Amino acid sequence: MQDNVQEPAAAGPEEGGHGACYCGSGREYSACCGPIISGDSPARTPEELMRARFSAHCLRNYTFLVDSTHPEKREGVSEEEISKWASHVNWTGLEVHSATPGESDDEGVVSFTAHFTIKDTPQELREDAFFIRLDGAWTYVDGDVYGQEPFRREGPRVGRNDPCPCGSGKKFKKCCGA
Repeated sequence: MQDNVQEPAAAGPEEGGHGACYCGSGREYSACCGPIISGDSPARTPEELMRARFSAHCLRNYTFLVDSTHPEKREGVSEEEISKWASHVNWTGLEVHSATPGESDDEGVVSFTAHFTIKDTPQELREDAFFIRLDGAWTYVDGDVYGQEPFRREGPRVGRNDPCPCGSGKKFKKCCGA
């Protein structure tokens, strides 16, 4: 697989792969995600592939992200599309919550939270990622992303000059809205 030459999106190992891996495993990059991303060693488990995909995001190695996506799910997935939304993202950490087998030995699910910033604003992506082993190689299929529920107002909106809903008889702006 080809290495992308763009600047990394997160602090990681020094040149040559010496230092802690981006994925937060505590292992050296050269003994963790490096060989998987370079194509020297296949991911042995869905969790290894998921960690390598996180490190590839940090390295802006979009070729690896496309190549490690299941072929049937690659429609609409391109290096250019990934680059468009990821260009302002600074990946800051990864938490793996669980890695569980699927219905067969060739399926697996990894639950994780990826931490990142956009314009110095901390964000997180919580996902249950689904993987399938295809011809001996693990591939990313899809994921269920957890989102924050939007705030929903319980009652009708109260204007500043409307009577206060507390029943005081005062205008909202002079009572509970002050």
